[in-house]
Amino acid sequence: MDALELSVVVLAWDNLHHTRAFVESVRQNTDVPYELIIVDNGSEDDAVEYARSTADRPILNPENRGFAPGMNQGLTAATGEFVAFCNNDTVVPPVWASRLLETARLHPRAAVVVPAITASSNPVTIRSEPGEAIEVLEPFSAPPAAVVYLMRRDLVLELGCWDEDYEVASGEDVDLCFKAWVNDLDIVYDQRVLVEHAGHATASKLEGSQQGWIRNRRHFLAKWIGDRDPPRLESCDPQRFDRNRATARAVARWMEKYFTIRDRRLEQELRAAERRSGSGGKRLRAAARSLRRRLRGLRAAP
Repeated sequence: MDALELSVVVLAWDNLHHTRAFVESVRQNTDVPYELIIVDNGSEDDAVEYARSTADRPILNPENRGFAPGMNQGLTAATGEFVAFCNNDTVVPPVWASRLLETARLHPRAAVVVPAITASSNPVTIRSEPGEAIEVLEPFSAPPAAVVYLMRRDLVLELGCWDEDYEVASGEDVDLCFKAWVNDLDIVYDQRVLVEHAGHATASKLEGSQQGWIRNRRHFLAKWIGDRDPPRLESCDPQRFDRNRATARAVARWMEKYFTIRDRRLEQELRAAERRSGSGGKRLRAAARSLRRRLRGLRAAP
């Protein structure tokens, strides 16, 4: 019997039509020995029953535990050499698994291998057609969204898993990439694999998500500006680790300054628009509403 190469971990919270399409694509297009782990986060009965009957390893939570705790539950249950952490509003293409695994093995310093995706609020890996390039993303740049993250199972454990201090699905992926970069590891982008992604299928159901995202952003900045260090891997030279940790701290400080200045400017624009709209005019009132939406959306960015 072939050794198990891959554990596919997917979170589900209702949206059964997305989960069903994802599972069908995994069953049809995964071309290596694998197991499918569905972590159901307190869905309605039909979605729970689907997870129970379809997954090789179902994990059924009575309530929504959130992104990071759910992914960590799947990681704990996984037995594959690699784990693919996936959103359920995705459809994977033929030979997706063998190609991403090939890339991971050809890049021994790869902490995360990501495919191209069709949609995301983060444009780093968006494509409309598959490409040919395989590239290492610049460290401490904007990380790719955690739509599909392929990682060695033992490496995720060594890095301390997904940080469960983030409330909603925002910031955990940036945090995990920073932990990899501090340890002198790479995030590798494989354009040969294009994953269809609906985007925000679960996030749109969250109440108070805007405020949650703001709190997550604050948690991320406080964590990486602060003095507490992430785990250091034995493979990472201590001097390189210290230098990378200093870089991460400097980047987080610049991020904090950027968000402070950006939010202040938008608040000023909003107040000015509201003052102008007070004198009447549908166009001015529409502009004020647009600025409010823009401010809420930008505040949500990790």
